[in-house]
Amino acid sequence: MIEQHEEKTVSAYIKFLQGKNVSADALAIRTKFIKKLSIFLKGKSGRDEYGEALQTVLGIEHNIERNQQMNIAREYFPFWMDDIKLIAAMSESYGYDLSATKFKPMPKPLEWTNIEVLNSEKLDERESALLSQYLMGLQKQNLMKDAIDAKMKLVKVVLLRLRDIPIKNNLAYRMAVEVTLPLFNLEDLKQKFLQAVREFFYIWIEKPGATSKFA
Repeated sequence: MIEQHEEKTVSAYIKFLQGKNVSADALAIRTKFIKKLSIFLKGKSGRDEYGEALQTVLGIEHNIERNQQMNIAREYFPFWMDDIKLIAAMSESYGYDLSATKFKPMPKPLEWTNIEVLNSEKLDERESALLSQYLMGLQKQNLMKDAIDAKMKLVKVVLLRLRDIPIKNNLAYRMAVEVTLPLFNLEDLKQKFLQAVREFFYIWIEKPGATSKFA
């Protein structure tokens, strides 16, 4: 049996899709996958446990391709977390073709030398405010100055990537991260980028209390 929380969030997700006029076939695929995922989410909470449950389902569900499974799981996550703000942001742009989005070009490969050059670009008022909020969160961690500076430079890369994107939700943010990752030539730099942008996400989406949401 799916617990009451999962039943409630699955129902909310399905109603959301119906409201967006998702086709019957697409709705059936999403519903089947999410109900199976919900079985493994029983008694769990938080992003990490959500990821663990998803990995389990990915290992046993082979009726649809992995990319589609991942996209469905990303869509459902805000509902499972009862994150009203993320659901509202997703609703505003649902159906927007992110694959056709033109992100700000980046040098290839991305390495510290050209990241330094990118960081010379001026930020607008909102971008500067977001970086200042992220800096506050980093300072609370009592990190070394070099570590803070590195993270600040890396999140500025994703800020620049998103500058001209007309939508602002978790899907756009994730897409910006995914198209940037292959540009890094060093695995260590790639992992540092991932950690920084995960921390920065809740600040970028302007979620209250975001400076405490570091993982």
